[in-house]
Amino acid sequence: MNKESILVVCLNPTFQKTMVFDRFDENEVNRCSLYRLDASGKGMNVARIISQIGGHAKHLTHLGGPRMDEMIDLIENDDIDLFYADSGSAIRTCTTIINKEHNTTTELVEEPSKVNDSTDTYIRVLFSQIIRECTTLVISGTRAPGYSDSLYSDFVKEAKELGKYVILDIKGKDLDSSLQYGPDIIKPNLSEFVSTYLPGYTVKESEDNENLKEVVKEKMKELYETYHTNCIITRGKFPVWIYTAEGFDEVETIGAEAVNTIGCGDSLTAGLAYHTQQNESILESLKKGIRYAARNAQMLTPGSLHD
Repeated sequence: MNKESILVVCLNPTFQKTMVFDRFDENEVNRCSLYRLDASGKGMNVARIISQIGGHAKHLTHLGGPRMDEMIDLIENDDIDLFYADSGSAIRTCTTIINKEHNTTTELVEEPSKVNDSTDTYIRVLFSQIIRECTTLVISGTRAPGYSDSLYSDFVKEAKELGKYVILDIKGKDLDSSLQYGPDIIKPNLSEFVSTYLPGYTVKESEDNENLKEVVKEKMKELYETYHTNCIITRGKFPVWIYTAEGFDEVETIGAEAVNTIGCGDSLTAGLAYHTQQNESILESLKKGIRYAARNAQMLTPGSLHD
């Protein structure tokens, strides 16, 4: 039993195909000689980074379909302890197109398949077994269809009753329903935070929207005072907004010549999970997570500090 393990839950596994083009022309045949395939999904990216910086990650997910063994091999090659329920559903593939001519990264996302009716039950059993062996819980990303609406909030409730440290990188009803149990850190991006807590506003992930700072700050303060939950909002290349017991603060990101930006937010989450587990402050853990995110952006491999 490893008491220093971090349990990373992500119920939306993904094959991540990365393709690099010198140029990419729509409505034409485009060929590339540089490409790779990785195990991904937000939680897998978090677990991989934790492992790379010296931590021990346990990854809980579901797997199914004809490529299940291929996914298991990829995950185990990344030195991650894998726990899964057989969902009977095929694993989706998402594709990253990197266009070197314009220095752009485009993500093509397949929606996940519905898991079978028994998956929710099996995942709950596995969770209850594994969480007792861990100090920290990270829940990252959306749920595939087929799970009960209360699943993530039930996980948070159980973890907090056991005295675990909980970090949530989720959004919408999953996030809102989990707050009543007092997660330690929530880490949505600005677009996710606004869509969850500020209806009537619309924010694109790449937009600055400095004009929203005051209304967002007030909501962060309200959430902290109500639930004693620290809030971290990422904003792409713009400064990160953070609200803790010390109040509101901004932390600058690190400029980097990006190769592939997939997994940058997950790298930051991994830094928060690992360094708070080492009893470092949230602010210092955030700063280290930002450094990991900058490093990840320089890698072709998604959610990784090295290729």
